[in-house]
Amino acid sequence: MSDNEPKFEKIAENLERFKDFVKSIAKEPIYGLLDTLREGELASDHSVFTYVEALEYAIDIKLKYPTVKSTLLKLERSSKGLVITQVFIDNKEKIVPKKRGYLGRKVSAKKLDEELDDIFGNDDSVVIDLPQK
Repeated sequence: MSDNEPKFEKIAENLERFKDFVKSIAKEPIYGLLDTLREGELASDHSVFTYVEALEYAIDIKLKYPTVKSTLLKLERSSKGLVITQVFIDNKEKIVPKKRGYLGRKVSAKKLDEELDDIFGNDDSVVIDLPQK
């Protein structure tokens, strides 16, 4: 995102992409999409979960899975804090599967950093495009 492009425009663009993505997968039988991430994959507690951390993890995954083009972050709020589910979307607009469920992780945190909080805005899900080579 360039300094000239306001964050809200990028957020609006991601929201539209997410809506299109949901429509595309709604036709498929997906049972417990985000619940298929096993409990053992819940990362340790974070006091603050950052945009940089989410992006670094996504780039590491992209290096291992070259067809990954973006990451989907789903935010769940509770009285105990936050759970952020991070899964990956390939170049065919499909969530990347693995042997049991989908490629990704769950992270618990007390709060989000300012940048990630701004990206989510009032939404509970966002899609972030990853750098392509």
